[in-house]
Amino acid sequence: MKLFSIANTVLIGYLINFVNAKSVELNADNINSVISSAPDWKRLSEDLDYLAEESNFHFGTIDCSTQGDLCDEHDIIGYPTVQLWENGEKAEQYKGANKYDPLTEYIKQRIASASDAKLEQQIVDEEEDEIVPPEIEEAEEKEEEEEEEADGEQPEIEESDASVEQDVDSGVLPNPGGISVNLDGEQMKDIAANNVPWFVKFYAPWCPHCKNLAPTWTEMASQLRGQINVGEVNCEALPTVCEAYDIRGFPTLKMFGQDGDPVQYTSDRSLVSLMKFANTHAGPSVKELDINELEQYLSVKDVALIYLHNYKENDIPELVQKIAGQFTSTIPFYATQDEQSFKKFNLAPSDLPAILIAKDNTFRIYPSHDFVNTKANREALVNWIEKEQYPLVSKLGPSNQQGILQGDAPVVINIVNAKDTVSQSKFRNIANVWSKSLKADQIKVIFAEMDRAMWKDYVRDKFNVQHDETAKIVIFDAPNYTYFTKDIDNQVLSIDKPEGLYVGLKNLQKLQGESTLLAHQKLGVSVSRSIDWIFAHWFISFLGFGIVGSFVYRYLTFHNPKRLGNSVLPSFRPADAYTHKD
Repeated sequence: MKLFSIANTVLIGYLINFVNAKSVELNADNINSVISSAPDWKRLSEDLDYLAEESNFHFGTIDCSTQGDLCDEHDIIGYPTVQLWENGEKAEQYKGANKYDPLTEYIKQRIASASDAKLEQQIVDEEEDEIVPPEIEEAEEKEEEEEEEADGEQPEIEESDASVEQDVDSGVLPNPGGISVNLDGEQMKDIAANNVPWFVKFYAPWCPHCKNLAPTWTEMASQLRGQINVGEVNCEALPTVCEAYDIRGFPTLKMFGQDGDPVQYTSDRSLVSLMKFANTHAGPSVKELDINELEQYLSVKDVALIYLHNYKENDIPELVQKIAGQFTSTIPFYATQDEQSFKKFNLAPSDLPAILIAKDNTFRIYPSHDFVNTKANREALVNWIEKEQYPLVSKLGPSNQQGILQGDAPVVINIVNAKDTVSQSKFRNIANVWSKSLKADQIKVIFAEMDRAMWKDYVRDKFNVQHDETAKIVIFDAPNYTYFTKDIDNQVLSIDKPEGLYVGLKNLQKLQGESTLLAHQKLGVSVSRSIDWIFAHWFISFLGFGIVGSFVYRYLTFHNPKRLGNSVLPSFRPADAYTHKD
């Protein structure tokens, strides 16, 4: 197992078969054999050097000022950056605080996880080697069940892989693992008594609707990581618990933790609808946090808006609260008055109150400090958030799909296997190069990734992309409902040939594209755009309709005045005009 991280100008590594745990200077020649990172580096590497022999854990450094190409190769776009590498491949990016204590805790947790996994595998191997006669195995199981019943304990319940036993009060950060927790009666009592939001599914294993919901529920729990706790109760195993909460059908979904009775979900069971309900009923739209809580939340969120203030009370302006409601399902809003938070973002008390968006290991500060709830201030802040809300590469999911795929900017989509870290890294480099070359007057382009397993039906129907293991690049011109799979030279867009992609983005009008609309949809869009144009240019439209109407009226009165009857409007036919009767 390897741990790789780049911090400021340093890097941490956790390597197999490498002995020295001291800090090692890395370069392009030895990066594949020594990979690592960390702030407070000297102290950290010296204090934990014993892990080299004890756990095969090692440290090293990269100086990005002299190894710029190497840092670019490994997606280093901000400092400090910490990455975890396992068996020669990047496993994850460390998103916690770049301080001695959090990093030490992180390293020890990773080592403990690796040790537990190794122990579990050893147990599995031993169990596979040990052949137990069926009659003895059944007798042992029966004996264990009798002992459990004698002790008054509940028998163990079989659950899906997505359902994991977990303490409901496991920490400040909700749903830290992105899982649906298997809940028992005592845990449900704690959930019902507290004000911490929990979205709970009551189900029965034999229920077909429950089985159909299971994968969606698991995906929802993953999407709500770090936002909302998710759990489930097996009503066949715990009937009294389900009776206590008036469960009369399966599945029944309820949101707990708010003032008053639980709120039951009654809409369709699509992922988008479930996410919207969960976010809407999850408590205050702006969470007040201290520095430790804030760093926990930021560690699992790609983008977050933070309101920093130094008021004694948790006085969050009405403007911020209202706008937070608009972005409930897309961006989390946090507030803090912790002085350590000000230092983290290089702000002095005189700079407060302030709003910033944290993303891509950096942050952007809103230029205004006027948060009075006026229409002009609301529009200005909303426009700024919409401009800054997307990270370098967005992961498309239920919370952001509408804003991205139905927005007003072209989208470069990488349709990729979730485990294909090589293609994801290349795509991030492409987005980084484009971002650095982007000028203020150029059209904004969004770079997004689609998990092909999750989006296989959508990409097949929308972009005619079939399901396979190869990464596919599509440019989706969302405002014009058109997509492109080939560059200006009619070559297939490829993650390995970014030049064609860059030229295509600058010349969308020259690309040969395909419409994502059916015939009746095209007609509807044309009519809708015509109406929008008329209302947007009402004065010109009024003059145009007036001129056309006058010509039509003149034509009718001149050629056939009888059609108009005794109209009070004047006729354009001369009274003494010549006719064949004369």
